[in-house]
Amino acid sequence: MNRNYFNFAIIIISIFIFSFNSYSSNNKLDSLKSKLKLSTELKETASIYNKLSDYYLDIDFKKSRQYADSAMYLGNRINNPKKVSNAWVNIANSHYYQGNLDSAFICFKNSYHEILKTDEDNEIASALNRLGLINKARSKFGEAADYYYQALKIYEEANNKAGIANIYNNLGVIYSELNLNKESINYYELAIEKFQEIDYDLGKANVYNNMATHYMDMGDKESAIYYMNKALNIFINENRKHEAATAYYNTSILYKRQNNYNSARQYLDKSLELFKDINNKHGIANVYGQEAKLFKLANNYQNAIALLKKSLEIRKKIGNLLAKANDLEALSIVYAEIGDYKNALNYYKRYSDLQRNIIDENTKTIISELNIKYETERKDKEISLLKKEAEIKKNQTQLLFIAIGALLIISILLFYFFQIKNKLLKSNKKYYEQQEKLNNLERQKQKADKDMLERELEMQQEINQHQKNKYIADIEHRNRELVTSTMHLLNKNKTLSEIQESLINISNDNKETNTKSIKTLISKIENNINLDTDWEQFKLHFEKVNTGFFEKLKEKHPDLTQSDLKVCAYLKINLSLKEIAQMMNVSMSGVNKRLYRLKKKMSLDSNSDIRNYLTEI
Repeated sequence: MNRNYFNFAIIIISIFIFSFNSYSSNNKLDSLKSKLKLSTELKETASIYNKLSDYYLDIDFKKSRQYADSAMYLGNRINNPKKVSNAWVNIANSHYYQGNLDSAFICFKNSYHEILKTDEDNEIASALNRLGLINKARSKFGEAADYYYQALKIYEEANNKAGIANIYNNLGVIYSELNLNKESINYYELAIEKFQEIDYDLGKANVYNNMATHYMDMGDKESAIYYMNKALNIFINENRKHEAATAYYNTSILYKRQNNYNSARQYLDKSLELFKDINNKHGIANVYGQEAKLFKLANNYQNAIALLKKSLEIRKKIGNLLAKANDLEALSIVYAEIGDYKNALNYYKRYSDLQRNIIDENTKTIISELNIKYETERKDKEISLLKKEAEIKKNQTQLLFIAIGALLIISILLFYFFQIKNKLLKSNKKYYEQQEKLNNLERQKQKADKDMLERELEMQQEINQHQKNKYIADIEHRNRELVTSTMHLLNKNKTLSEIQESLINISNDNKETNTKSIKTLISKIENNINLDTDWEQFKLHFEKVNTGFFEKLKEKHPDLTQSDLKVCAYLKINLSLKEIAQMMNVSMSGVNKRLYRLKKKMSLDSNSDIRNYLTEI
């Protein structure tokens, strides 16, 4: 029993069909027909036609299609895409029930294109969901998931929690089909969480039903029964007799798949009781068909035939052509298994006639084979009667020789088989012992290689750490040299500047006789302050610490002068403007002017911090 059949009722009830109810009463039909007679508006008439089409889906496909065509005609006439879309859905469902999945997909696609003409986002999402469901039925799981995710996006934007929960449930089924168990359970749990938020127990029951199927496919019987019971409890508490009966029916299938036929029958009895209580003839017939399968498995063919005939009588009354065809096919199979090919052929022909429009080209071959089997059986019996007496003595002698020869051959084969088996056991044992030794050696080699790699890694880390420490010490040493050199130059220039200032003052106060010698001394001091050797010594230490600084700076700003480079270097090591003035033997205003021109050459804003800019170089 496949998953599609197992979830058939729940999917159809919850999502796949517009308000489909397989056990609609005659009162509902009479009410719809009365409304149709009294209807004066085309919009209302189109809606009634769609409801009638929906009603006849499980009874008469031809009538269902006629009402859907009428609804579509009126919908186009009044330019109402929603009515046209609903009509396409009913036509699609009629194709689905007849097994025409590709035709159903085309009709659902037409329904989607019609509903796109409206601005009803939830209806558009529902149409996408239906496209996902039909593609899942066609085993096109990738396309199904694509439609589901499109619908999910719309539902999320509209904050439609019920729609989101249904999509999560459907995605859970898709991932379960692909044996992605973790993802499947995750989506089922998300669906339950959403249904919990809107306090919709029936939605949760549908998810529990799918989870039961999922765990059964995984071979986890206990979890499957647990979730099926949770679904059943909700259906019973909500007084949803139809869903509860369907859940009992599905539970019986679970037990049958576990070969627990007694439990399967018990749940079928519960299902039958509820179906009878609500007078659901379709459900009653389904139970009879499932009970017939159990009797067939037990080789109780007579009871299986009796139940299938009871089911067939119900199908005739309610007009469910597809289910009727399934019963005819099942009867044909049972009769074929007991060797009654005449009845098997008869029921298969009836089944073939009913399914003429959906059965594939192998039908003629199947009928021909049944006919050949039947004719062969009849002729064999006639020939057997004529030759029986003449062949009895001959057969007895032949059978005796055959039996002796067979026993001898069997004895030889058994002896030979046990000899080979014994040799194979010894050979396998020796092979496994050798293989285990090789595995042990390989594990030892891998361990030794691992230990050696770990030692090499530790040595390399020690070497790297040593080199790192050496590099850090070297940088610190160079920084100390640069600071020392800079401070020396600052102190030297500061001292010379102070002497220069004092001499200037003296020259202003003393007589002219001393002026000439003092000015000569001042000139020598100025020359001493501006010696290029001081700058070269500073530059040497600076480039050891800040490798490539001047090259990078000149590359970015080619028009910088030697004086500009000096200012940049002093700024780089964070000298104050006063210290820069002393180093360059200029006034503070002179330093500020240099900074202004420097920012302009570098295209920096007047408010920009030039020190930060130089730090990044």
